[in-house]
Amino acid sequence: MSYSMKPFLLSATIIFSATAATADQGFYFGGGLSFSRANSDDSFGSESTDTSPALGLTFGYRFEKGNAFYGPEADIDLFLGSDFEFNNTPCSAGAIGPYYCSRDAVIRLRGIYGQSLSNGLEWFGSGGVGIMIGDGAVAPSGITDKGVNAGFTVGLGLQKSIGRGMLRGEVIYDRLNSSLTKPTEARGFEYEPDYEATTMKISYILSF
Repeated sequence: MSYSMKPFLLSATIIFSATAATADQGFYFGGGLSFSRANSDDSFGSESTDTSPALGLTFGYRFEKGNAFYGPEADIDLFLGSDFEFNNTPCSAGAIGPYYCSRDAVIRLRGIYGQSLSNGLEWFGSGGVGIMIGDGAVAPSGITDKGVNAGFTVGLGLQKSIGRGMLRGEVIYDRLNSSLTKPTEARGFEYEPDYEATTMKISYILSF
């Protein structure tokens, strides 16, 4: 079994095995903003970094049992003007290694588990799988090609009832180092850059 699937299978087991005596709370959705720092290693030892904001979307289904809640969730970040750098030189000015140069989106499929504390405050943790869609540098310098990486994601956060919904804050760690689509140069040579990121995210969640 691939290491990247283990957190997702564990979270799915927690979600779908404890269905007895639960309250079905239904679907929810949300939107927000995130800010993350990412790094991408190439096979030649170079590393690029990017610090970018993103628009966030969240869709999930919530179950409750006692003071606990859990359920499946899809979490998406859509990036706004991502541009990785190596030694303070942005990829847009010329990459010198086959690392990632930009990221378009990160999509996470994860399980959520949390508990109510007091005064409408809840804590939660998350775990599952994710993919990152971006562009990686290929030879010659300055040329990029689409890449998709997959791996695992974990998170920890707090949320509080405000108005008709929940205000949520969380920290998410993504390690997406398995190449699904490899950036490929014109001669057919494929590259496999790694991707790792830590994200701080604020969202507002509504039930429907």
